[in-house]
Amino acid sequence: MYLEALLDIATRTARRTKRSGTRFLKLAMEYKTQVEAFANAKENDFVFAYEVSKFKRVFIACTNEDYWNNFLHKNRLYGYEIIRENKPCHLHIDLDVDRERFPCVNVDTIWITLEKHIDKIFFAEYEIDSCDIQKHIMQSTSIAKGSMHIVYNVKGYLFKNNAHVGAFMRGVKELVEMHYPEDITMFDEGFVDMGIYTRNRQFRMLGCAKFNTMRIIKDSDELTLEHWVDCKVQPAHKGEKFFHITEPDRSEPKYTSGGGGITGYVPDCIKPILRLIEAEKDTLVTRVHAFPLSLTFACNLRTKRCPFLNRTHSKNVIYAIINLTTQKYRYRCHSDKCNGNESDAKPFPPDIQQEVLEFLNAEVILPEIA
Repeated sequence: MYLEALLDIATRTARRTKRSGTRFLKLAMEYKTQVEAFANAKENDFVFAYEVSKFKRVFIACTNEDYWNNFLHKNRLYGYEIIRENKPCHLHIDLDVDRERFPCVNVDTIWITLEKHIDKIFFAEYEIDSCDIQKHIMQSTSIAKGSMHIVYNVKGYLFKNNAHVGAFMRGVKELVEMHYPEDITMFDEGFVDMGIYTRNRQFRMLGCAKFNTMRIIKDSDELTLEHWVDCKVQPAHKGEKFFHITEPDRSEPKYTSGGGGITGYVPDCIKPILRLIEAEKDTLVTRVHAFPLSLTFACNLRTKRCPFLNRTHSKNVIYAIINLTTQKYRYRCHSDKCNGNESDAKPFPPDIQQEVLEFLNAEVILPEIA
């Protein structure tokens, strides 16, 4: 009995040690901020973001193999690759179509049109034939949204960083605008997301979904470690030549406004509300992100003066939520210290209400895309 008791204690201790080691590995990989993850990333590490709630992400610095084993392989799917601002990367494209607003527009048709123009540039500028390009085409289309990610693996070549990819895509847009104006709608309506070529961009990966959803990005191949690595934007290998890229005006590629500005669809009737918010808070709106399906707009403000704690935050700014359906706006704060506090909703002034009503009741004309 004594020996059996000792064996039982030893077994339970070993289990506790094993569990403790697992927790330590997790803590060693995960950080609260990107800056911490970057600082602790080793030479062969990549940095990932992982959603732990709708409004919170942790950051992971580890190898591709460790991420696969500890996240994707364990069915933890809410992950994003962070495209480091000074690291080589592949050409990557994000296509989005609001199927409620554009029911006659197919995201696959957008891709076929865009692919044709990109292939022309690769051949004309770099003498690269399509047979030397592997295109990873990934989709997470739903009833409400046509969504596609494409990552190009060009034999022997990489882009120097994400700013160079952005410059390349701005060149594609200029080519279409000048020589194929019938196709420019895909840029003008935001079907081609041009806001993703920013510093340390978080880009959803193959096999992953947004938090608490099952709209997983998939392709036609089996999801394996090797295939997942091939479909990432930043490669595991080195040694390829860099494309020589300039902006359309022949200047050096650059990141634009640190990711700020307007993203998605923002109607003209929003602009008077933005000016009203700027006047109320004596600051500037630095970013507007549109959620067309709910007619809601999230607007970052430059000020760090918190209306809930009545003091200035060291990092986080406040933001406004504009809702065209209710014709009201309110303020919230990015800081966790504010515990999700938000101000009472304020109605739009009568003149702005009328402008919004005219917008909501206007006839919608759908574009035609060949």
